[in-house]
Amino acid sequence: MSIRRLAALGFALTAGLALTAAPAAARPSTGHDWSWDEGRFELGPRISSLTLNDEDTYQGLGMGGAGAYARYRISRRWGIEGGLDVMVSDELAQSSPGDVVRVTAPFTASALLYLFPDWRFQLYVLGGVGVAAHSVRFDALGEQIDFATPLAQFGLGAQYRFGSVRLDASFRTLLMHRDAEDVERGPIADGGYDARPVAYQPYTGDRTVTGGMFTVGVHWGL
Repeated sequence: MSIRRLAALGFALTAGLALTAAPAAARPSTGHDWSWDEGRFELGPRISSLTLNDEDTYQGLGMGGAGAYARYRISRRWGIEGGLDVMVSDELAQSSPGDVVRVTAPFTASALLYLFPDWRFQLYVLGGVGVAAHSVRFDALGEQIDFATPLAQFGLGAQYRFGSVRLDASFRTLLMHRDAEDVERGPIADGGYDARPVAYQPYTGDRTVTGGMFTVGVHWGL
């Protein structure tokens, strides 16, 4: 075969490959062809809502706040997440007179399993552990109690990705255990309360506390 024929054959093969690849490159996204390793590190804020089952205040205490979280995609189906949320409730308690102000701040580390790794719309399950700091202020008593609890969490989430931005929502069940030896009880330091004699004492013993936390966030893939 002559050099001219070899050159023509090489040109034809190159052109054929180019024509074959061009439609694939120009094909619009169908929502199912997202590459899982685009933006493997993710960071962003979220709004958090927690319904806490704790008799220190009353059953079904609703709390709201905000937080931030970071994620890293280890592989096609697995990722890790670290999150910190601060939630507050300032409501009239049914089990004691006066306002009861509660602050709960859970810090968690979780593993995530992605069910549709290469889709723009993503479902995932998560599970992890962490610790939560709590402060409960009883204005009528002029006292507050502070304690920390280890926690476990598990839940389900959904995410939609477009460009480098991801919208995310999740529901998590939290399980926390308080040890009576870790509870610190003392007077409210700032004096901004209306203490009066009441026949009520906050319970500071051992307790297992459960809660349901809903989060909505937006983060960016880096």
